This record gives sequence, C-alpha cells and structure tokens, in this order.
Amino acid sequence: MRIPPHIIDEVRIKSDIVDVIGEYVKLRHTSRNYLGLCPFHKEKTPSFNVNPERGIFKCFGCGKAGNVITFVEEHLHMGFVDAVKFLATRAGIEIPEERREDPTGEYARRDNALRALREAAEYFQEHLATSDGAPARAFFTKRGFGQQTQQDFKLGAAPASWDSTMNHLLARGFAIEHLVDAGIVITREDGKTYDRFRGRAMFTICDDAGRVVGFSARTLNDEPGQPKYVNSPQTIVFEKSRLLYGLDRAKRTISQQRTAVIVEGQADVITLHQAGITNAVASSGTALTPEQLRVLKKHADVILLVFDSDEAGQKAISRGIELGLAAGYDVKCIALPTGQDPDSLVREQGAGVLKEMMQHAPSWLQFQTERFRMLGQLDDAAQQARAVRVMLEWIAQVPDALRHPFLLRELSEAFRLNEQFLGTELQRLRTGPRTDAVTYAPRTSQAQVPAPGVPQPPQEVMQPRMTAVMLPPERELIRIALSTEHGIALLLHEAHVTEKHFWSESGRKIFRSILIAEEEHGNAAEHVIHDPSLTTDERRELADVVFAHATPSSVWKTFDVEVPDIDLLRIVRDALIKIEIHRTHQDIDSLTQTIEATPDMDERKRHVFAITQKFQRREDLRRILESDNRDFSWLHGDSQS
Repeated sequence: MRIPPHIIDEVRIKSDIVDVIGEYVKLRHTSRNYLGLCPFHKEKTPSFNVNPERGIFKCFGCGKAGNVITFVEEHLHMGFVDAVKFLATRAGIEIPEERREDPTGEYARRDNALRALREAAEYFQEHLATSDGAPARAFFTKRGFGQQTQQDFKLGAAPASWDSTMNHLLARGFAIEHLVDAGIVITREDGKTYDRFRGRAMFTICDDAGRVVGFSARTLNDEPGQPKYVNSPQTIVFEKSRLLYGLDRAKRTISQQRTAVIVEGQADVITLHQAGITNAVASSGTALTPEQLRVLKKHADVILLVFDSDEAGQKAISRGIELGLAAGYDVKCIALPTGQDPDSLVREQGAGVLKEMMQHAPSWLQFQTERFRMLGQLDDAAQQARAVRVMLEWIAQVPDALRHPFLLRELSEAFRLNEQFLGTELQRLRTGPRTDAVTYAPRTSQAQVPAPGVPQPPQEVMQPRMTAVMLPPERELIRIALSTEHGIALLLHEAHVTEKHFWSESGRKIFRSILIAEEEHGNAAEHVIHDPSLTTDERRELADVVFAHATPSSVWKTFDVEVPDIDLLRIVRDALIKIEIHRTHQDIDSLTQTIEATPDMDERKRHVFAITQKFQRREDLRRILESDNRDFSWLHGDSQS
C-alpha cells in the first residue's frame, strides 16, 4: 500500500517529536533544545538532542539523526509504513490508503483478516471483564499475571457459546470469508460454521510490528479428550514458522542488549516480562525454526536458551544450539532445576534466581558436554568420539570462520584433545563430502559456486558451509545420477525414480534439471551445475557432490545396463526408503499439530487413525530397510508427492 504524501506530512507535523521521544527517553529542557541519554547507544553523558522547532533529533555521540517518523522506525524497529500508521493512530489521523494493483484480491484478503483479528482480540479482552470471563480471570490471576500485564499482552476470554464471536464480528461488518481467512471460525463439510475458540483463556499472538495475527486458547478445565491448547491454524497472515511470541514487546530490550532469551511457552514469556526480563520470546506452536532465528537476527547477536528441564526440553536446547550456531549466534544455555520451567521457577523462587542463572549461563559447548556426561554418553572412547564429532559438525556450520579457532580451543580443553587435530577434522567437515548431515534447512550463504577449471581461493578464506538444502539420501541419489556410469538409466529404468520421490523442493528441482540436461546435452554433470533456475545454495551443493565424486565408477563396465550391480541397486533402494521414512515422520508431526487445533471429536478421531496408519507405514519401511528385498513396488504404490 501507499500512503499519500500529504498524509505523511500531516502525520509528521501533528506528531510532537518531544512528546513521542519523551515516552522512551527522559528529556531535559535546555534553552531551545531537549537533551537526554541516547537510546541508540550506551552513554553516561547526554548527547542526544531534540529540536522541537525543526522537528528533528540528533545524537552527537553515535550520529543517529532524523525526524519523528525516523525515530519510530529506528527505535521501535518498524518499517516506514508501519511507523506512519503508528503515529497516525496516536494523532487520530485517518489514513486514506492508495492501494497497489490487486488483481487477485490477496492484499484485500490480508487486510480484512488482520482487521478481523484485531477486532476479535478487543472482543476477547472486553469479555474477560464480564461475569462470563471470571474463570479466565481466575486462571490469569492464579498464574500471577497482573492487570497491567493482562492489558499489555492483550489477554482475554472466549465466550463458551458456539457462535458468539462469529456473530459479534458479522455484526461489525465482516463476512464469513474474512473470519475463515483469519482462522477465527471453522467451516465443517456440511457447511456449518462455528467459533474456533470457545470457553477458553485467550493468549493473543502478535507479529513483530504488534499486529494481531492469531491466538492460542488455553482450556479452563481438564475434560478428557479436550486438547490443552487450541491454536490458530496457518493462515494468510499467520506463519508459525516465522513468528516469535512476544517479539513486538521484547525487540527494544533485545536490540539494546543484543541478547534474546528464548523460552518454550507464552506463559513463560509473560511471566519473565512481568518480572523485568523483557528480552524474552518464545516460538509459537512449533519447535524453534531457522526462519524464526533469521527474523530475530537483526535484533540480537546472542541467544540464551531456557527450556524445560525434562528430556523434551533438553532435546529442544540441542536443536536450538545447532540452529543458533548455523544462524551466526553466540549461544548460551540454562539447565533449569528438575520439574521446573521458567514460569514456575520465577513464580516460586523469584526472578532473582533466574537472573543469577542467566548471568552465569554456560556456553553451548560447556552445556552440551555436561549433558552428554549426565546422559552417560562419555563413558568410553567411542562415545566421546561421537560427542566430539557432533559438536565439530555444529562448529562447522558457524558462518564466521574467525570464531572457529576459539571454539576449537574450548572443545580441545573440554576433551583434552590436540587442537591441531580438531582443526584438521573441522576442515574435513567443511570442505569434504557431507553424506551425514543431521539437519534439513535452507542455507543462508550467498557465496557463488565457482565454475569448473577456475582457480579456487585457499580453503581458509572460503565461505563456511551451512546446513544442506537436500536430505543425505537425496544427495546419494543425485551422486549416483551424476557420478556413476549409466546412473540416470539405473534410477529411471530400474528403480523408476521420479522427482516426486524427493522430499525437498531443492532435491526435486535438481533432479528435474539433471533430466533436462541429460536430454538436451547428453552430459548432465557438465551442464546442470550452471543451471540458472537453481539457487546459489543448490548449485553449491551440486558442486560438492560433483567435485567430491569426480572419478566415474567403473562398476558398470562388467554389467549390461539392463542388469545393474546389485549393491548399487541396494544403495538406491535404501536412499528411497530413508526419504520415505523422513516423509512419514513429517506427516506424523503435521497430523499431531493438526489434532491440537481440531475441536471436533470426529475429526480428531480421523486424524488419530491416520497417525496410526503412518506409524504402521514407518515400521513397514524399517523392516524393508533391514531386508534384502529389491522389489520397488512398495514405494510406488504408497508414495506421496
């Protein structure tokens, strides 16, 4: 959308810069200017000046300068349009929006969904104050959430009836399709539409600009069969994998301290903020994701992982360490006392206990080493080697190569190993073939893939590798296609592999590119690596596969193409099975999350039945993996695209 220039001017003129900045900076009047401590850098002597006559600010310490809109953009971390909207709302100015071309109606749908969500949040907040909202008020009070905290985080209560929220919003001019787009109502197969959230305590979820994009609804009773939480589904405005709960309120403190505290639940975030730990955020209805960490990166350099003390929480910390290192963070961790989460710890023992733990939080390497020790995974040389290799793989993903020697030194001291030996092993992990990658995630490195024959820079200055764009078994199929004589014929005519058998989008694109290159040029390996339709990361991964296996196998010289080497077929079969097992795992996870957001019991039973079938499918695949069966019909009869 565009905001007319005359409206922008009106917003700037009617927004008193002293009043706006004065809400965030303590200003002292001095002759014609106002003076205070700069909010953009740490200082003890005031050098931040605000001139009300010209409507500008200037810091003579760090050099930051601008007008009232610039200040809101910089200090509240908003885009220009959001900053103008923020000030317009504050000044009571109506913005007549000039919209871009919207032939599909996508922008209008998003705006209507956001308006409906904002209206629903206000309705839930109002309902919290009624007699019907008493159970939710009691729940929030029991959790120790004060009145101001409830207002700050837009906590509310959903009416217990089937259609109160829907009817309220319809009466305010919204259409059913707006409410469906917002995830506020559910439409059944028989056409019946009803409220998604009923009789629950409501946690409002906002994006980093403070816009309401979804809800998490907590049950107020323990009825059997009822999910503890009902969450907003993925919608056109709510993408769980990118959103961090509480970031809209935490980003200012995070930017000042350059440190983010990451916890698991919404109640954890609220409790910590109320206790003065205002740089806390949480993932929303999903495990921590690379996308969430990328969103957070513009505010933080350090992440402090504070998860539950149970096994699931500790595994989540290990996952967070791996993702955090790959995203370029300095990662620290806290091991909470048994049976505690951040919320219960602060409520029972006070914020001081957690703040003390945060102040002395160990590095990820110290934490993980101790965790391996506690789990009995350092009891012999083989286990210690596995532990060191895991941590070396994590270090290899750190984008800043300058940090590698310091991390290696710490690892060397922890396990009393030769630092030079660890450095050699790290270099092998960074530059050698990676068929043992433990993560699937898009890579963020933008380094270009050098053309074959072009002199390479020394390995020391090459960009470090990030996580793979393909699964390891997908890489194995690509390796066979590009590096094995008649490998493409084997995949197509013996195993009947198609692009749909790859799980990742990158795997499908690369395989499709190989087939096109083979058809048009007869030499896929030579041409596919320069395919402009592939991303830099995809071409780089292809280069790894091609360059690591530059010498063609001679195994086919003694076999007719119609009767391939049985071991090679076994490798293809095993790769396909592993991809299918991964796909089944993802289906199970997706169905499990869907159940949590499904109030209808019949629909929940259908999902449970589907999960049971998926578990059986997984066990069948594992049995085939352990067998000598070379019949591929099992895959093509039940494969999913």
